[in-house]
Amino acid sequence: MGIHAAACTTKQWLRELFTPPCAHGGSACRRREPVFDKLPVDIIHHIHSLLPVRDAARAACVCRGFLRSWRCYTNLTLSVETLGLTGKKYKDDADIFLMDAKILINVVDKILRNHSRHGMEISRLDLELYPCKNIDASYLDRWLQITAVRPGIKELKLVLCRSMKKEYIFPCSVLSNEAAASSVRSLELHACAFHPTTTLGWLSRLETLCLYRVNITDEGLGHLLSKSFSLGQIDIINCSKIICLKIPCTLQKLNVLKVSWCGRLQAVEINAPNLSTLHFIGALVEISVADPSQLQDVHLIGPSHLLSYARAKLSYTAPNVKSLSLISLWENVDIPMMPSKFPYLTKLTIDILRSLQGCFIRFDVLSLVSFLDASPALDSFTLHVGQDTLRPDDSVVGGDNANYERWQPQCRHDHLRQVTITGFCSSKKLAQFVIYLLESSPRLDCLTLDTTPGPRYSTKCGITRKHTSSKKMGICCPMMTESNIAEAQRAVEVANTYIAGRVPSGVGFQVLEPCSECNNPKRR
Repeated sequence: MGIHAAACTTKQWLRELFTPPCAHGGSACRRREPVFDKLPVDIIHHIHSLLPVRDAARAACVCRGFLRSWRCYTNLTLSVETLGLTGKKYKDDADIFLMDAKILINVVDKILRNHSRHGMEISRLDLELYPCKNIDASYLDRWLQITAVRPGIKELKLVLCRSMKKEYIFPCSVLSNEAAASSVRSLELHACAFHPTTTLGWLSRLETLCLYRVNITDEGLGHLLSKSFSLGQIDIINCSKIICLKIPCTLQKLNVLKVSWCGRLQAVEINAPNLSTLHFIGALVEISVADPSQLQDVHLIGPSHLLSYARAKLSYTAPNVKSLSLISLWENVDIPMMPSKFPYLTKLTIDILRSLQGCFIRFDVLSLVSFLDASPALDSFTLHVGQDTLRPDDSVVGGDNANYERWQPQCRHDHLRQVTITGFCSSKKLAQFVIYLLESSPRLDCLTLDTTPGPRYSTKCGITRKHTSSKKMGICCPMMTESNIAEAQRAVEVANTYIAGRVPSGVGFQVLEPCSECNNPKRR
């Protein structure tokens, strides 16, 4: 059910339930409001708390019980959507932008002042003000003082426009009150500056921290983390002032660390002993983990040479990793064969995208065997290759098929059961790689070759099926080009000619090609 439909349904239910008796007439209708008024106050408050902010405010207009509850409504999510301002247009340099920003500011200010006037506690405040570039800092300071400085605040989220005319500095005083700071469990800041100092209160219950486009230095982040020993998850995104990210050993409960696109970052030092999940996106930096015994889920996205970096260093950084996802935006260096192992790795996903320069990348897909040979416990392997990843002259179709070279397996993968390759093309070495997997994986259950460009598209149609009853139907994507479709047709020919006959009888084999809509000339 969509947001609009849900809002209409709630509005209709409220109207039917709380319309005064005089509007309907009859004894049955006159019994409705007295019955509701007899409900315990805590039940009324609980029902009210389940409603979105906009519907909660509407309910307060038609029922005295909800009116009393609204005055102590504790979960406030204030945005253009929840306040019903989505129909407004926001322009950067016109009077209508200033007028609409003023409308949003006035509505938010009225709601928060009303709660402050009644002395009510707010447990969650979500201020999403991204359409407005020109909110005066005095408003933001007052709203935060009204809500966050008081004990009882559990979740605090502030989302500002990233192109604010004047950068807003989040006031440390909001979190300097010990009683208020100790109640905060979630803190999320977007597009502002934050300069914590030693005066920051003890955030003893803070469990999740998200900083997105926040102007914060290494020193400031250090002060913040030193006062937040209950953190379980940290997300740091586009924070360009951080150079060396240090995660202290005092964060004994930290399980998840996500770091994305911090442009000046040079090193990550992790001393938290129980970190289990690490997601890192950006240029390769030195990552050190003091105690990697619990690190089992690693997700890396890098602009270049990521696979070589991971093969050379990740076995030491995360020796106990069980799930590994690698997305390389530009890989032109073959993966080295090394003696190091991933003894516990069961799920491996590798994604090699197209060249950022628009040229063909000289990458040998057979070098991926280095990862497979290093993973004796591997159960699931997924590979996505962009169609510009392999050499243009490396096509099986049209080549010397009589002298087709087979690449012999060097070792067995006794636990490998599922293999999926998206972006499968007519590359000779890619076909050799698939044959290698078939001949070296005696327990393989399922092999899927997807000839479309893969994750960037939606569902496809199964055309070749062997020992499988599944069938995927749908449209791939309106962006499928003629060259994509032509290459997919060549890939299907390669799969049928060189691979299908080698698939053991007990293996479910599926080749996916562009759907009928993609093959329709009128569509293109």
